[in-house]
Amino acid sequence: MKIRISTLAGIIAALLMTTDLFGQAQITTKKEKIKDFASRTTKIVLSGDELLDDVLQDCISGSWNVSPYEFCSMAEFEALKSNPGFYFLMVVKGQFRKEKEPGIDMITLIKGGEGADKSVNDMIELATFPLRASEEPTGREFLMLPVIIRQIQDKAIGMTQSELKAYSGGFTVSPKVFGKIWNKRIHFSKDDLSPQINASVMKNLDEDIIIEEDEEDVDEIFEAGTYNAVVSYIVAPSEPKDGSICYKMLIGADTHELYYFKKHKISASKGAGFLASDMKAISKVRKKKK
Repeated sequence: MKIRISTLAGIIAALLMTTDLFGQAQITTKKEKIKDFASRTTKIVLSGDELLDDVLQDCISGSWNVSPYEFCSMAEFEALKSNPGFYFLMVVKGQFRKEKEPGIDMITLIKGGEGADKSVNDMIELATFPLRASEEPTGREFLMLPVIIRQIQDKAIGMTQSELKAYSGGFTVSPKVFGKIWNKRIHFSKDDLSPQINASVMKNLDEDIIIEEDEEDVDEIFEAGTYNAVVSYIVAPSEPKDGSICYKMLIGADTHELYYFKKHKISASKGAGFLASDMKAISKVRKKKK
């Protein structure tokens, strides 16, 4: 359920006002519950997927800087998950309402304790980011993992600093950040475009929006940290069904900044990948700046 920002701010203000007016009321906001994040140990839960675990360990060792951390097994997570003195970063299966089985893997950062006796979904969530298709992933997720870990860290710290951010939903990109792509060269993998992208959409793309036939060419641009280059990345089930979710991203090769983040429900008219509406929005912000 989506809550408008103005409504959400009002709810938070009302909660805090209630505490002030009636000193006996004991209301603990989400910000209050997670305020110890930076001082507590985050347990990085290894999935048992050897290749993913190796890349994750390297990435965490090189870039995790917002809290103390330790690696642990899934068995250790089960033993410790009820302890509110720990936070956990782990890969989970993302299953949406109309899906019969999980279609994508997500990386989630959660707090131990509250809700642990029920399920991971009931624990206090700080951030959850799409990683890859659950079945037959492309392998591109390994390249994108540092970007994902950075996004999770930034969001978690932001939530500890603001009541409004603590209650905000998933990841978003501000218009200001999106506008930064106005003069960048954008490389799309052809496989990241939905089947509904037609010739009329393609002909309206400017010369610095490039559709690469081979996704390896896109990955090479990202790996090289090519100056002023942006690459596409999508996360969707390998065999999408109606009602499955597709996440679409544009990421800076040189900055690792997330310039675009949208999602849509897959249907007969909206396949997996960037839609015509995404391409038009991208083209529009570039034309507006020129």
